[in-house]
Amino acid sequence: MTEKTTAAATAPAEPKAAPRFEVKLIAPHTHARKDYVAGDTIKVTARQRQFLVEAGVIEGAK
Repeated sequence: MTEKTTAAATAPAEPKAAPRFEVKLIAPHTHARKDYVAGDTIKVTARQRQFLVEAGVIEGAK
């Protein structure tokens, strides 16, 4: 018996997108070349979220 391979089995795997988290801004911020004001929400990666916490743009986890 011979094995059949499919294109999906031989194609390189697509990189998975990083999970996104919705965060609420407590200070003005520019994200993806767009200006936001305090109170707006944006979607960011975990790394971006940590940066924003350290920069005082969003509140940290409680």
